[in-house]
Amino acid sequence: MRGVVVVANDRLARRPGDYERFVEAFTYNDGCVFADAKQRSDLYSEDVESMGLFGAVISRMEVRKMQRRMRSSHQARALQGKAVGGPRPFGWKEDRITLDQEEAALLRQAARDFAAGTSLYGIVMDWKRRGIKTPRGNDWQARTLRAALVKPRMCGYRELRGELVRAADGDPVIGEWQPVLTPAEWLAVCEVVDGRKGHTVKRGGAVGAPLPQDYREHRYLLTGVLRCGRPVEGGGVCNALLRTKKTKDGKRHIYFCPGRDVGGCGGVGRRGDLVDFAISELMLDQMELAQYMDADDAPEWTKEQELTDTEEQLEELTRQWRARKISNSLYFGNAAALEGDIARLRAEKNRITGRAERQRVSRATDIKEVRRRWYLTEEEGGLPLSRKRAHVREMLHAVIVHPAGRGRAAFNPDLLEPVWVE
Repeated sequence: MRGVVVVANDRLARRPGDYERFVEAFTYNDGCVFADAKQRSDLYSEDVESMGLFGAVISRMEVRKMQRRMRSSHQARALQGKAVGGPRPFGWKEDRITLDQEEAALLRQAARDFAAGTSLYGIVMDWKRRGIKTPRGNDWQARTLRAALVKPRMCGYRELRGELVRAADGDPVIGEWQPVLTPAEWLAVCEVVDGRKGHTVKRGGAVGAPLPQDYREHRYLLTGVLRCGRPVEGGGVCNALLRTKKTKDGKRHIYFCPGRDVGGCGGVGRRGDLVDFAISELMLDQMELAQYMDADDAPEWTKEQELTDTEEQLEELTRQWRARKISNSLYFGNAAALEGDIARLRAEKNRITGRAERQRVSRATDIKEVRRRWYLTEEEGGLPLSRKRAHVREMLHAVIVHPAGRGRAAFNPDLLEPVWVE
């Protein structure tokens, strides 16, 4: 005898569609037996099938009630700033509220280094050398560290379904756990993550559209920055990215324009160590000059009143709608536009606040110390290559390398044309 035995019908299927597929498969062959904890049922009978389908509808309604209760519970806990369950987050103890001071210090330093320009890859490689593991005992990866640093939990904010939870006044809800970063430090990290995009450089050196940032760890200082400046027919320059190769003795590297078959012209090449030194000196000089500049050019948020007014408009609109003074179509039509304006203004505020924090960190950098460590190896206490490349990205869109002519001409730094970030 063949058939199906279930504990209860509502455990068999909780959606009408699932129940219909089960009945169709069950009755495909004759003679099968169906039974639950109470009795046997004849699913070949239309009346029994209809009762089962009605039971599935009731079960589906119960599932929806449970889902609504769970969403309401999660929303209520979020508004109260309660911590969520799950694995222990790195930086906190098992109660998910109290800081693990050793891990929190690592996260805090990682956030500051990242905001100052150190790559995530460089940070996790240092952690691997020191034997630092995730709460589950795995090695850190750049993507897992990035995900940890951009979590609102880092600065004490409560998150729900990927968005900040805000109180009635529009301010983020503060969680019950101890924060690792200040809100400004966290926004600085988010600003780096959101804004890590370079720019294309058009023929002639003009800055073009944003280009997705290449997160690979490079081996040379100016990879992806140098571009060929050899003139081409019809005007303009080749503009191809220069590549790198080692000399035959393996002691130096050379930047060169690739051949025509891969998008270049093959007409420009330079000793890499001389190019790196020349551009480094230009950059260090610019960084030293920036130390003496007035800090008044730091970005400021000037639309606080606009944000406040928009939030008050939405609150007043909502009060009138709840008092039934305006129609649903008028309320929802205007509320959507106001909510969009509020979201845009808040995002702009966060970007500017994060950028200002990054500039503050940058100005706090001792340029004399940067210069001292620039040419040292990492073993001697020199800057990591990722930190130096971060300074390059912040100051330069590109460097156009113009041809030096035929033969073995002496290296001329004037043939390097920097395209500065304004």
